[in-house]
Amino acid sequence: MTIKAFLFSDDEFFNSIIEEQFSSLQEYDLTVFKKITNITKAQQFEKDDIVLSYSMEQNEIPKIKKFLSERSYSFPAIIFGSFEEVSTLEKNSFIFFDTPFNFIELLKIIENIVLQRDIIEYSNLKFKKLNLDMNARIIKGLDKTVRLTDKEAKILWHLIDAKGSTITHDYLLNKVWGYKKNIETKTLTTHIYTIRKKIIPFKDILSIESSEDGYCFK
Repeated sequence: MTIKAFLFSDDEFFNSIIEEQFSSLQEYDLTVFKKITNITKAQQFEKDDIVLSYSMEQNEIPKIKKFLSERSYSFPAIIFGSFEEVSTLEKNSFIFFDTPFNFIELLKIIENIVLQRDIIEYSNLKFKKLNLDMNARIIKGLDKTVRLTDKEAKILWHLIDAKGSTITHDYLLNKVWGYKKNIETKTLTTHIYTIRKKIIPFKDILSIESSEDGYCFK
């Protein structure tokens, strides 16, 4: 699985150090921007990516939090610098690293963030009159219950969580299988076909629509 990270920093020297450290790690994909507002130009940015920031003044942190919250970012984000006073107030939103920092320790923090998101991510969800039970891997209505495989349950979870928005093939492949982009999508297509057959008992409540961009619930 590729971990996508976005660094927002106006310090070219700091950027070069971070890029050099990450360049040797195949499991990471790092993109660097000079300003946090440039995230609007990062079309590939998704709410579960890792956000890193450097040389931000303390009074800018609430603005960063608001900016990322508006994009449904899955906190925490990581900020480099010395912000002891703010860190106690924002401990659920940011992890603060004093500079210079230990790169191995940074990787451990990132891996822990990813792990915790995966644990929280697949909680039970409700969709209209249906309940998706991720522990039992079933979707059930008032008088019908359908069993799912692990991958089928995760695909449904992402579709429900999107609340009607289209989920791309690449996103599902990455989140459910850990695939990188441009991998053969036949496996995903087969799973969608099977899920459609399984949810026929709920056809009056939901259906999976497909387009060139991906899939969504209607």
